[in-house]
Amino acid sequence: MDTNSGLNKAQLEAVTAPLGPVLILAGAGSGKTRCLTMRIVYLIKKLGIKPHNILAVTFTNKAAGEMKERIVKLLQAPDKISNSPTMGTFHSIGVRILRAESRLVGLTPNFVIYDNDDQESLLKDILIALKLDPTKFKPALFAAVIDRAKNNLLEPGDLDEKDKKFTQTAREVYRRYQDGLLKNNAVDFGDLLMLPVQIFQKHPEILKKYQALWQYILVDEYQDTNHVQYLWTKMLAQAHKNIFVVGDDAQAIYGFRGANLQNILDFEDDYPDCKIIRLEQNYRSTSPILRIAEKIIELNSHQHKKRLWTDNETGGLPNLFSAEDETTEAYFVAGRILNIQDPPVTTKETELEYLTDDQSEDQGILSRLMKKSWGRVLPKLKNRQGLNQIAVLYRTHFQSRAFEEAFIASSIPYQIVGGLKFYERAEIKDILCYLRLLVNQNDLVSLKRVINKPARGIGEQSFKLLKDALLEKDEPLLSELFFKKPSVKGFFEMINFITGIEESANILDVLGQVIKLSGYEKFLRDGSEEGEGRWENVLELINVAGAFKRLPWKEAVSRFLEEVALMTSADEADLNTPKVTLMTLHQAKGLEFDTVFMVGLEEGLLPHSRSILDPKDIAEEVRLAYVGVTRARKMLFLVHAQSRRQYGSRNISVPSRILKAIPEELITRITNY
Repeated sequence: MDTNSGLNKAQLEAVTAPLGPVLILAGAGSGKTRCLTMRIVYLIKKLGIKPHNILAVTFTNKAAGEMKERIVKLLQAPDKISNSPTMGTFHSIGVRILRAESRLVGLTPNFVIYDNDDQESLLKDILIALKLDPTKFKPALFAAVIDRAKNNLLEPGDLDEKDKKFTQTAREVYRRYQDGLLKNNAVDFGDLLMLPVQIFQKHPEILKKYQALWQYILVDEYQDTNHVQYLWTKMLAQAHKNIFVVGDDAQAIYGFRGANLQNILDFEDDYPDCKIIRLEQNYRSTSPILRIAEKIIELNSHQHKKRLWTDNETGGLPNLFSAEDETTEAYFVAGRILNIQDPPVTTKETELEYLTDDQSEDQGILSRLMKKSWGRVLPKLKNRQGLNQIAVLYRTHFQSRAFEEAFIASSIPYQIVGGLKFYERAEIKDILCYLRLLVNQNDLVSLKRVINKPARGIGEQSFKLLKDALLEKDEPLLSELFFKKPSVKGFFEMINFITGIEESANILDVLGQVIKLSGYEKFLRDGSEEGEGRWENVLELINVAGAFKRLPWKEAVSRFLEEVALMTSADEADLNTPKVTLMTLHQAKGLEFDTVFMVGLEEGLLPHSRSILDPKDIAEEVRLAYVGVTRARKMLFLVHAQSRRQYGSRNISVPSRILKAIPEELITRITNY
């Protein structure tokens, strides 16, 4: 195998860089994933490094899976490898460390991972115990405070909020929350990184073990690392300093999650002898799109200097459309999609000229004409092929509503990424909680969710008695409860029966028993259309679980639950089915589409109103716009509305400073369509 194959000069320099610290500044669409993949192959093939000594960290499970597949293909016979490099997200590798070292933090290896709903359920109970009203003191607020603390490696006593009274409350809530997690043999996402780092700090021999295992570390999207991820990486790399990081400070958009842009800007300070290589040739977008991206990012002065270029000079100028309102904006996008997919029908009704600012006609006429015209001329989309190569990108989720209405009216299939996810649906969460109880009967959050689904006649007060009895291991109280509530006793007998199923059974057998013995199918299938829809979701969950059916069932259940817990919005997105994708700009990171509509380009939306007063936040909003533009391969539409309804009232909108940064000669203004 030739590791030079298909690499440009800069990529080849990156792939074959000497061992030691290496920083790859990879512009959007510059082939960084290929570079990372080929670097791993180069380490194994050319330098003879053992695969198990390599650790590659990505930001999505999907990226890790794709990289693994490419490496396996590149290292096929006669170059078969007996073991493969460790690849995954920070969190998935954190789980691996934590399962192996769980005893050091008071957990057992079968701990469960709590999602947002589980966290808030536990926090709600804590707030009630503290006599705080959960409707005023929101569990989600404390969840955010705790997550931020863990990202910065802060213990409860380290919290220091501006409001001293709130700080005291937050410290107590955080302390009780951690105690609750420990009693439930559970962790949250923040623990998956904080706890391994704390293990490394308190147990140097454990750190040395992993330093000896992972002597060559590669990190993707380094600009998005937060403090605990930065520290985790630095500690692992201390011994050998073979750290190869890839990132682009121009695409650092996760400051709100605690990501610290300084991590990539300060890489040279951390590793003074590091080698820096810039990947500037873009293989994704046309030259006109890149010229606009360049003008946008020039709004930020504090960036590593690099200039994207491409051999692809084809394609027309990106388009700019000024819509009357959010309805016009949505119907414009729908109309353009119809024109892209089906040959346009030219009639007087479709040749609507946009009303300019100095015209006095009723602006509302345009929206009604557009709806009426498009609904009559092109009532149904004929050609669905390739719809998955079209994306509508917006700043915040509320913007999707108008597009959904327009797409439904135009018969355009679509999917919303980041809406109600499959694994967040009530019926799916219920089944997952049943499974979690099979591997971890200390999980009181899961117990609370399903002990009365289907109804078994146990309310809040009864559950409190049950919870206290279980925590205190109070057998007399449990016996009394079981006597008063035979259905509760039956619930535990059912859990114990299923837990006792022989190891050779598979996960589908176990799932079947859960659904049958719990009465959950009958509970869902109540004769309504909604009930049938929920049952179909459960059947889909069974299909997904089938991927683990070759494993012993307990291992399969643990692996399945872990995979679900670590899944992100990007992992759930289906980009192969012919549907237009609607998503926020943050969720679009790492993706690409033939046609991109960037909508809502107005002051207060992009940049967002929350960022207006802070130059750092404004700079991140600029980078967000840059990320959006560079998702487009062939066609780019920039759209803003002159007015928008928000919070029940209609407000005049001002075009975004992002648009004002783009010279007129780089865009085509659409005034009729």
